[in-house]
Amino acid sequence: MHNKMHPSCNPHIRKSMRFALCTVMFASALSSLCQAQEWELGAAGGYGWNANPSIVGPVGSIRSGFASKGAIGVVFGQNMYEHIGGEVRWLYQAGGPELRFQGVQANATGYSNLITYDVLFHVTNREARIRPFLAGGAGAKIYTGNQLRSVGLPAVGSAVLVPCTQVEPAISVGGGLKFRVSRHGLLRLDFRTYMTPLPDRILRPTGLSQVHGWVYNFVPLGGLSFVF
Repeated sequence: MHNKMHPSCNPHIRKSMRFALCTVMFASALSSLCQAQEWELGAAGGYGWNANPSIVGPVGSIRSGFASKGAIGVVFGQNMYEHIGGEVRWLYQAGGPELRFQGVQANATGYSNLITYDVLFHVTNREARIRPFLAGGAGAKIYTGNQLRSVGLPAVGSAVLVPCTQVEPAISVGGGLKFRVSRHGLLRLDFRTYMTPLPDRILRPTGLSQVHGWVYNFVPLGGLSFVF
């Protein structure tokens, strides 16, 4: 969504991205060995709410994280068995990093990209018109911040927003409903919770400050899929 290049603040970013890509490709290769009856390709949109952790230091607690904004994505899946399937999902979410401390707020523009592989457990069989499911998986989330900002007391403890890109491992849990509207059409309602460590090179503690907690991203999604 942004053409401007940002320096990487994670020395292992290329290794992390390669690991995430290899994980997704390996999972997809395993699923292709099964006798698939259906493939699914779709798009979805929604909104992501973040429960953000704190950066705690001698001067107090600094709320840190990414802003809650809209999200769009693409999903490519396969029903390997009667009740078990798998899917690769890419999700883009707008919203940059932010810090809040004693009534002072520092914001920067930014966004995130997420790629995960989820295993789906369907309650009903393939022929059912309505298919509730549970989902769980893992992947990687790529956070990007664009501007330099700071709050707190630098000599004692504070936090700084650094313009760079950082990759963090992601855990995915959730569920949803699939409604078959035609032979090749599905209406989907999904809810996902994505959990990652705080990207502490973008939201960087200084002095004696330390990060406490993870980022929890709650994302309801609605979309359409083509089944073939």
